Amino acid sequence: MTFGKGPDCDSTGRQIGISPYMPPCVEWTGTSNGGATARGVTGEAVTIVSWLGQEDPATRQALTVAELQDQPAVVDRAFRALVKYSNAYYQTYGREVKLIQMNAGGDSENDAAMKADAVKIANEHKAFVVFAGNALAPIPTVLARELAQRGVLCVCTTSLSSAFYNELPATIFSSLPTIDEYAAHAAEYAAKKLQGKTASLGGLGTSDKQRVFCLLHINGVGTTVDPEGKRGADTFKNAFGRVGIGFKTTVSYLYDPGSNQDAITTMVAKLKSEGCTTIVPLVDPIQPILITKEATKQLYFPEWFIVGTGLSDTSAIGRFYDQDQWEHAFGVSPLWVTWDRVENSSGYREYHDATPGGAKGDEGVLINIYRAGVQTVFRGIHMAGPNLNNQTYAEGLYSFPRTGGTPANPLVFMTRQYPTEIKDFSEVWWDRNRIGPDERSRNGAGQMVRADGGRRYTSGSWTTGNPSRANGVTVTAQQGVNTPPPRADRYTKPCLSCG
Repeated sequence: MTFGKGPDCDSTGRQIGISPYMPPCVEWTGTSNGGATARGVTGEAVTIVSWLGQEDPATRQALTVAELQDQPAVVDRAFRALVKYSNAYYQTYGREVKLIQMNAGGDSENDAAMKADAVKIANEHKAFVVFAGNALAPIPTVLARELAQRGVLCVCTTSLSSAFYNELPATIFSSLPTIDEYAAHAAEYAAKKLQGKTASLGGLGTSDKQRVFCLLHINGVGTTVDPEGKRGADTFKNAFGRVGIGFKTTVSYLYDPGSNQDAITTMVAKLKSEGCTTIVPLVDPIQPILITKEATKQLYFPEWFIVGTGLSDTSAIGRFYDQDQWEHAFGVSPLWVTWDRVENSSGYREYHDATPGGAKGDEGVLINIYRAGVQTVFRGIHMAGPNLNNQTYAEGLYSFPRTGGTPANPLVFMTRQYPTEIKDFSEVWWDRNRIGPDERSRNGAGQMVRADGGRRYTSGSWTTGNPSRANGVTVTAQQGVNTPPPRADRYTKPCLSCG
């Protein structure tokens, strides 16, 4: 097997495909692939599972109102199209990747149900890889741990600690950064641009005071505390402490949007009474809707220092937060300058490449989030080579060359310490009056703006000065449109290398 050569290469030595993150070409002789090299792997197929977690009624209602949820039939159709596309464009060494959709056997906070699901995935479905089918509900840590202990690869979880990944076998991978990387970028930005200055980006009662940093973080779901919540908070405390910034106070919450208003009221009152001018929120996407409304109700207008967790750095979610609060939001984000039209996005184009004649909208509103997991699954298989097993899969992902680093395309690579993809961040702020498309191409008021043309920073490279408002951008026409056209006969075989 030789990288950088093959019949499906473009001029840069990349496998031909729509995404700018296609892996290097592979010249494979087409002889034996080793047959059954791992659980879920035969000489003809690789079994992968899309696991769909259950959502509580309040979350389901909030996501439906926000148009951030697709019906189960749409989700199923989207994943099958993305797998069909990927089978046709990635090298799988004579094996067709086959998808099983699996619904969760219980609530995510039900440890017994999660352990049972892990047993089912490993023993009944005999999956080689499992990934999260719910775009906004990643695989919970209990399930991820159980899968790791059974040797099932998992492209799952979101924004967990580096320690979580490294205390388990090298079986868990993700697209968004580890919480350590969020913390390092946020702390560096705060030290270089915010420390020792007045909270000038806050509102009434805070904008003339010297900054007092406070930490707000999610600590679990319902009545279940997740140890990763405290670990994430401690990671931020340590990172900020290393640059000489302490948190005046720390408050936490359990995600329960249907029944915890009293806890939110008390939490906001504490932040206000402690004189917090600048809140660092490690949050889920939904709870800040209630938190920001409560802050306005209490006439409390702090700075909201976005660090990029919980989709708090998106236009689609930001529009649902109290705008009298969110107009004071700014900070850092691992996300990119989004597409001007969803038709220019890689997820949309891959779906419709695999389903010609399909109508716009058939792909679902979250097609690009669905695509992230599928892309990582296939990239690992492609890079692993014909002898596919857990070790070669992990080594394949680690050997994927550093790619991206431009406003529309983040820098992507993985290491054992940080087995997550995005490695650089941009500077952002919320403009409540800016009108334009969000990440789903829904036009409206309120956008997350990226400073300096969307310039991206690796750890250690942030500049000094005040937060920037120069050359703000929100969308681009460049995402995923600079790749070669597909071959006409691409889908005549079950996979790229299947005869």
